[in-house]
Amino acid sequence: MSQPSSSSLVSVTPPSTVPYIKCNFLDKDTDLDQKPVWNNELALLLSYWLQQRTNHDDIFGSFHSANAHTDSLGEVDVISDAEHIKKLLKVPFNKHSQISMIVHRLGRTILLDEFDVHSHLLRLENNEWTWFRDFFLDTILRNISVKHFYKKNKTRDELIRKDRLIKFLCQSVELPQLMRSNSNNGESSSTETPTAAALLQQIKEIVNANNNIEDENNENKNTNFTSSPFQRTVNWTFENMKMLIGSDLPIFGDEQHPAVSLRLRDMNKPINVLTGIDCWLDNLMCNVPELAMCYHVDGIVQSYEIIKTEDIPYREGCQFPPSVIRDLATNLLSFLKANATKEGHTYWLFKGPDDDIVKLYDLTSLCETDRDDNPYTVPVASLLYKMAHNLVLKSDYETRLKESGTIRTLLKHCLDMLDPEKYPEYYCAAAYMMSDLFIDDNIGEQSWHFNGNETTFESEAFKDDLSFDSDKESVTCACVDIKTLIQPQQHRYRKNPDVPRLNPIHGNLDGRAREALKYLVAAIHSNAIHRRSQSSTANSDGPEPASHNSANKSKVVIPLPNQPRRYGTKFLIDNQNHLTSDRRLKAIILHKAASAYFALVHRYEREKNYGSCLRYLRLSLNCHSAELKLQSVELNNSHVECRKLLSNIMSVAGDCRLMISHVLSTEEIEKFREQYQVTNEIDIEIQNTIDEIGIDENSSEFSWVFELTPVVEHNLCASANAYEYAINVVRHLGEYEKERLRVLMKRLGNVRNEMGVYWMNRCAQAIKTCDQDGTKEIKELFRKSFESFDAGIQAFEKIHDISNVALLNSNLGRLMRYHAQFYAPIIDGSRDEFSQEERQSYHKAFDYYLRGLKLVENRTELFEVYRTLSWELSNSYFAMATSLQDHAPLTTMSQEDVEKEVIECMTRALKYLDVELNHPYSDRYSLAKYRAGTIHHRLASLLHNAFRTEDNKVRRKHLRSLASLHYDKALKLFSPHDNPLEYLRLLIEEVALADFELQNATDNPSRLKFSQQGLNFSFRCEETVGIIDQHRTSPDPDDYNEMFAQEAQRLLAILNGRIQTFLKEIVKILKITSNKKLLYDDYKEMYSISLRLNDTISTFPHDLYDAIKRMKKIYEKNTSD
Repeated sequence: MSQPSSSSLVSVTPPSTVPYIKCNFLDKDTDLDQKPVWNNELALLLSYWLQQRTNHDDIFGSFHSANAHTDSLGEVDVISDAEHIKKLLKVPFNKHSQISMIVHRLGRTILLDEFDVHSHLLRLENNEWTWFRDFFLDTILRNISVKHFYKKNKTRDELIRKDRLIKFLCQSVELPQLMRSNSNNGESSSTETPTAAALLQQIKEIVNANNNIEDENNENKNTNFTSSPFQRTVNWTFENMKMLIGSDLPIFGDEQHPAVSLRLRDMNKPINVLTGIDCWLDNLMCNVPELAMCYHVDGIVQSYEIIKTEDIPYREGCQFPPSVIRDLATNLLSFLKANATKEGHTYWLFKGPDDDIVKLYDLTSLCETDRDDNPYTVPVASLLYKMAHNLVLKSDYETRLKESGTIRTLLKHCLDMLDPEKYPEYYCAAAYMMSDLFIDDNIGEQSWHFNGNETTFESEAFKDDLSFDSDKESVTCACVDIKTLIQPQQHRYRKNPDVPRLNPIHGNLDGRAREALKYLVAAIHSNAIHRRSQSSTANSDGPEPASHNSANKSKVVIPLPNQPRRYGTKFLIDNQNHLTSDRRLKAIILHKAASAYFALVHRYEREKNYGSCLRYLRLSLNCHSAELKLQSVELNNSHVECRKLLSNIMSVAGDCRLMISHVLSTEEIEKFREQYQVTNEIDIEIQNTIDEIGIDENSSEFSWVFELTPVVEHNLCASANAYEYAINVVRHLGEYEKERLRVLMKRLGNVRNEMGVYWMNRCAQAIKTCDQDGTKEIKELFRKSFESFDAGIQAFEKIHDISNVALLNSNLGRLMRYHAQFYAPIIDGSRDEFSQEERQSYHKAFDYYLRGLKLVENRTELFEVYRTLSWELSNSYFAMATSLQDHAPLTTMSQEDVEKEVIECMTRALKYLDVELNHPYSDRYSLAKYRAGTIHHRLASLLHNAFRTEDNKVRRKHLRSLASLHYDKALKLFSPHDNPLEYLRLLIEEVALADFELQNATDNPSRLKFSQQGLNFSFRCEETVGIIDQHRTSPDPDDYNEMFAQEAQRLLAILNGRIQTFLKEIVKILKITSNKKLLYDDYKEMYSISLRLNDTISTFPHDLYDAIKRMKKIYEKNTSD
């Protein structure tokens, strides 16, 4: 038969007790009844140990162990005393056995404690456990006689057996030879040798290792759960079950047997199976390989027998199948885990004498009782808190998010179990930890992109579907037959369901913040109760009231060191394991509240409800101010966190004020005011705490931050100031905040740019309505705009943001263009000549644009910025050229110099347009193409005009050629379909050029040549005239509006006049010089057609189109002939 697998790791506290006691194997015929006078003190110690060993009815034993080894909570399957485990595993072999144990479930772990029914329920003088006694009397004693629960009287034989065991163990301890010889000679020495003293002290420590810790208050002795009462704590793995058990098995050893357990056995009494199981389990649990059985007859030692642990189950007289123990342990644990599923509930595992069934009662659900009547309420709540605390300490941020459902469940059960009026310290600490679960101290704007479900609102994401008092109608009693428990585990209770857990926290940020604030208010209330209790206790002259006794118990709920293992997390404790001072506690809570209010800004900023944003920023800053005032007495590292949070708040405040500056609707501003005034009970409670500290928000240094105003410049200035404040704070936080400093500097640069644009637009509006009185005001606007752009450039230069530096230089260039407009002279409502101030402003604009272009040229990643700057620079050159051309300063410059400057500006405008023209898919391509056509048109017109006034024939020819070149380029850039009037104007100007040459020709051949050339140019207008006629007949009124129609009629009339001029001249010349009558008649007919056109009627475009078509047909016939 295979042995069950077992391993154990013995953890002895303190470390000095690790060595086992050296064994002295007694000689044959040694009298065990003889008192060992040489070792009186050791006998007393072992007597006390034996008394403790036989008394395992401490109802809080597992809690002692759990509190001493909190890391094991949730990791092991069982925490209990070894005697309780042995008692359970011997049930199938002892039908008359009785089981009465209290069971608790904490996560994966089952806590088992012996419950003496006689001591706690049947002794009439005991007024405790009344809630359980009523249930016991009504339910259990109906079927079982009360006599079964009375303890048996101690018989004389039992007393002799215990006394003999003590003497046996005393004599089994090997002492130094000197001490033993002195004892044998009957000599008493007042001073023991150092070696003997050291050994005796070692034994004292082993026996009293954890029994000498007394509670400060005797009345609260059952509430001190910070140390285990057992001599050693064992992590025992039996099969797949992990157990943390307390064992006080005496373990000895010598050279041949390094570790043995000692047993004393009367040879006159047979060894039974219960003794074998007891010995076997003791050795398995403590990983002891051998058992030394000492046989005696009436106290006289006969012999020793060394038995290996694995041979004990097969020993004659005490044989038992180990597999039965294994199956029993597995199935019993499965039974408990399947039915004791509610954390915080108290269960009772019971088996009456001669019963074949083990029952598990849910006392919390069955007994009509207030939660405070149950003495296990506080110990269980304490362990729930510690489990949550350990999970938080041991996990990083990501792990904590995954475990948040478990932590939240533990804390919720803890809070549900406790009455904040009686245990305010417990409640305050747990409520704060719960708030910390929802909102981390290190929250920043990056947390706003939390990877949770942003569409889930808090009502669903944080809905609590677990309750300590819920499911009263669920199964309250479960039972199992003992025969079933010893069946192989695959037949029954194979699966162990986990205890219910809330879902991990995954909701949106504002929902988590609201939950955090709810628990923070609970922590504030609990702290107030605790402080009142402290105050009343301090002022009381008499004995402490009972309610204070209860409250004092709460000091042990937080016996945890303040370990900053998770950065930024605070626990509300001091180095004395009490709630920290009132000032520091409020500072910590208000810091968390400030973080929560800061988090609430996210949703409302996203929804553009800026009134709510400012309201929560106000509350957050009020909390911060109160925290700062509370911490002014004791400066510590929390100031770093405080400043970091302040920098986040000011950064978001800058964002909000910037966005409000974009809102111009009065209705929107009123809506924001209504949002700003909204409040709720939680906000009122926290504001009351702030008021108690003495913070007046109206006189606060941050009152300007959350001011709600529709004035754009006030909002922009507040935004810039908020960013600058945040930057100053972050600069003192260390090198690790470099990236955040960069982000803030970029935001400052952006808002400075916005301010510059705002003042620049004000400048543009003021220029339109400028008068002599407003000049000073406009200059002030220009100054503010320039300073804002300059400050923005400085901010971007500090973070080497080249693209934004270039763009702000572009904005400065635009500002200088407005500056040029401001200096454009207006006399009597009419535009005067181009001024020198205009020229200077335009050249400043060119410098800013070129400065920006130089920064981004040859940077492929900044090509879009390069395109934008090139476009703006081209526009600037075009604007100056247009002003020069249209308002030439002929009083200060010659015509030729003006023309040169215009041509130079136009040429540079074309140069910087190439960037757009080389990208046909650009969104500015069509506009750039039109602008290039306009520039070529203007250049052609300028050259055309110069050609008319030039006397030098060579230069005239050159000007004529250049003008034609620019006309051709302009025609290629304009489209007759998209720009019919511009296209027609170009063609007419070319026709006019031919007409001018005709008028200056003196001989008939030349005049005939220029007339035919002009007529040919006129016929090129056929398509454009047809398109204009289509516009006239279009159903869309915008295609042929009044302005379009007037300009079209004017241009077409000019065209028709030019055609008539050319035809008249040709007819005159042919009549004199030509002998081709048909040719003469054809031109005469064409001339007649043009004369019949009426340019005042609405159908003139159609008539002209038909006329050109007919004339062109006649002209082409003669040309082919």
